[in-house]
Amino acid sequence: MTDRKIWLAAAASLVALAASGAALAQEFNTNEAGLRARDKAAADKVRALVEADKAHPRIGGIWLIGAPIETIKTVDGKVPAMTAAGQKLYKERVAERKAGNAKNDPLEYCLPPGTPRSLWSGEPILIGQAPAKVTFYHQYRHLIRHVFLDGPPKLDEPDPNWEGHSSGWWEGDTLKIQTIGFNGEQWVDTAGLPQSPDQKVDETLKLLDANTLEDTVTVTDPKFYTAPWTTKVTFKRLPETTFMPEEECSEKLLEFPLKPYAPVDGGTGHGARGGS
Repeated sequence: MTDRKIWLAAAASLVALAASGAALAQEFNTNEAGLRARDKAAADKVRALVEADKAHPRIGGIWLIGAPIETIKTVDGKVPAMTAAGQKLYKERVAERKAGNAKNDPLEYCLPPGTPRSLWSGEPILIGQAPAKVTFYHQYRHLIRHVFLDGPPKLDEPDPNWEGHSSGWWEGDTLKIQTIGFNGEQWVDTAGLPQSPDQKVDETLKLLDANTLEDTVTVTDPKFYTAPWTTKVTFKRLPETTFMPEEECSEKLLEFPLKPYAPVDGGTGHGARGGS
């Protein structure tokens, strides 16, 4: 190769390298601008949420229901009206409990109480209030429920679980929460009110005064109830220094042999866990 050809090849390489460098610089600048725009949008959104939260009532703190509720009644003081399937299941559970056999209750095996059963356990609830999320820390079974403040649930096919999926939003001084996506394995109360995977729970939380929080709970479950039904529970604020002790549920399990009581197959309840 002549010197001229070598020189031309080198020059072409330098031109290509410069063009590549310019393209990379332009891409970097474009990406940098995009990242800065994204960060600014996120900061603006957070700023708006923080400002809006300043107007909301302060429900954060430690709360306690007056006493555990074993048999839930509607606001009319009645047991919710049930379908034939619901009545059959409920009567069986009530009869078993009266006979001294409560081992069909999932709580007897320290399984999660589910929503809304966790609300009337009779143990303290720590509510953490933030601009984008409200979190319920239950002393009972150390349950944690996250309520993202992004409006009603938008999940078309939520992964079913014990507590469901909760989303919330503020309407003036009232916090609305809707929960869907249950596995249908839990009871609604200790008496045995049934729950299906299609259950929907709507809550309305409102401060009656600085130290009193009311939660109006509406359960919709066409499989077991003839119509949506509503109950109300009231919580009193506890001092911030309230001690929340460890729960000793694990010791309770020593009384029971390991049975196929807990689902390991997505929530159908037919999966075995442990020995006979």
